[in-house]
Amino acid sequence: MLLLLPGLLLAACGDAPKEPEGQGTLVIGGEQGAVSSLYQMPTPNELFGLVRQLAGDGHKRLLAPASNAERFASLRGRAINFGVYATDLVYASSFKLNVEVARYYLASKKLADGLGLNAAFTDADFVRLESNLTRGDSLELISNEAYQRAYERMQQEDMGPVLALVLAGGWVESMHLVIRQIEAFGQSDALMARVAEQKVTLEHLIGLMEAYEQQADVAAVRTQLIGLRDIYDQLNVTRAPHQGASSSGRMVLGDDVTVELTGNKYDELAAEVERLRAEWTKPENANVQ
Repeated sequence: MLLLLPGLLLAACGDAPKEPEGQGTLVIGGEQGAVSSLYQMPTPNELFGLVRQLAGDGHKRLLAPASNAERFASLRGRAINFGVYATDLVYASSFKLNVEVARYYLASKKLADGLGLNAAFTDADFVRLESNLTRGDSLELISNEAYQRAYERMQQEDMGPVLALVLAGGWVESMHLVIRQIEAFGQSDALMARVAEQKVTLEHLIGLMEAYEQQADVAAVRTQLIGLRDIYDQLNVTRAPHQGASSSGRMVLGDDVTVELTGNKYDELAAEVERLRAEWTKPENANVQ
């Protein structure tokens, strides 16, 4: 299968405006020299919303085991897997897996507490979740609010290296969930496009992590993501200046991107995503520091 994907490459420029709240985009950056640019990263609910329209029901078996959330002792393990479990929480709420929403809220909260993000996942919000278990729209709103608070807190506290690891875990988990959704639903151009267009967000993520290369954990994870990008780089990509506003009416900075994704390269990408995900979500020895 050959897929021609018209995508959008958002410019990573210092004066890019922050997306309005609720638009499904995180703007990540800093003012103290660590990151001089702003990176616009789609939030998982935006990605899963598109997949839900195309592939219907969600599947709880695709999520990382919630019981493993307490089995990460290192900062790297907690950060990466906070990204994983927070993404699973958003997936569960997006697909209205109501019982799983409560379970993955608690799993995310456990890891958030271990990272000093106690204010992001609160007991009060968990009570709200429990009282709204039959109201899927409310669950999605509460989950997304907690997700946004965690990322905002990491930016406000200059937790750049932790944020980079969290984003890496969230990116790989998002890819895993989309890929496994394709396996459950069957390949289609529209679903494979969700995988192909993540080349852009992966490039932004690797660029963000460059500022923290002196951190051994970030450097190691970034190297693994570069290996994944190498597969994407084998695809034929063309760029052309974007004309006019996006479909939502917002002005767009950057280029239109066309990615050619073959069935063989899709399989290679999927295998590498699953390999990384298995490595990163493997529970750690309790004595790891």
